[in-house]
Amino acid sequence: MIDKGKMPSNIASDYSLSEFIYSCGYNLRLKYASFKQDTLNWITDNCAELVRVEKPKILSLGCGTGIFDTAFIKIIQQQKTQWSFTGLDFSMTDLELFRKNLSALDAETRSKVTLQYKKFEPLTDMGERYNLITMIHFLHSFDDVLPIIQNALRHLSSDGRLLIIQQNKQGVAEIKDEFLDILPNQKFHCSDHIKQLLHAENVTFTAHTIDASFDISIMQEMSLDTLLLMSFCLVNDLSKLDTDQQERVRRAFLSRAEEIDGKNVICESMEAIVCHI
Repeated sequence: MIDKGKMPSNIASDYSLSEFIYSCGYNLRLKYASFKQDTLNWITDNCAELVRVEKPKILSLGCGTGIFDTAFIKIIQQQKTQWSFTGLDFSMTDLELFRKNLSALDAETRSKVTLQYKKFEPLTDMGERYNLITMIHFLHSFDDVLPIIQNALRHLSSDGRLLIIQQNKQGVAEIKDEFLDILPNQKFHCSDHIKQLLHAENVTFTAHTIDASFDISIMQEMSLDTLLLMSFCLVNDLSKLDTDQQERVRRAFLSRAEEIDGKNVICESMEAIVCHI
C-alpha cells in the first residue's frame, strides 16, 4: 500500500530538477548505463550477508520505482518466511510504478511491502528499527548527507546494516567538478566523500567496488533526451543555461569517454559501503 503523507516543503533554486526531468532523466540513465544490472548482481551475491536474521525488517530510502528493491524482495521471499519491507520516496509517480511492478508478485508477498510518500530527513522518526536500511544512488539529493546517514544509523537494530551504493569520484563526478561556476546545485557526493565522513564519525564499514559503464553515445548530438540525461547526471536543470553553456557540458561528457565497439563509453565504478553499529 502507499501512505500519502504530507510532502515536506523544499527550498530549491531555479535549477532544481522537476519531477518530470528527474523521472525522464533517471530512465535514460538506466537505459544507457550498466549500473542497474551491476548493482543487482552485487546485491544478489551479498544478500545473505546483508540480511542474516530470521525475521528481517528492511527500509529502502529513495526506493523510486523499485528497480533494485523488487529484485531484492524476490530474493528475500525465497530465503525468509517472515520479513517486512518499507520503501520511502518523494515521487508519487515512481511509487505508483513500484506498486504496479509489485502486482506481478503473489498476494502474501505484496502484503509485507509498504510504500510511503515521504522524504527521509535528519529528524525523521520511522518509529521502529530495521535490520537493513538501503541508500542506493540516494544521497545525491541532499546538500549535507551526514545528518541523513546519522539518522539512518539511529534506525538500525543492534545487528543491523546500512547499505550505501554510490558512484566514486571518477566519471560523472569529475564532469560535475568542471561546472561549479555555472551550476548552483552541488548535490553530488561520491563514495570517497561518504567514506571520509564515516571515518570522521568512527563508523565501522567495509567498501566493495562495483564496476560499471555509461554509454553516452546519445550525447554526440544535442537533443531533448541529451539535455534531460545531462541534467539528471549533474543534478541541475540545464535548460536554464544558454546554448553555449549546454554545448560546453555536452563536450565535457564526450571528452571523458573512450570509444569501445563504436560507442562512447565512460567507465564509472561504484562502491557498496556496508555500515554497522
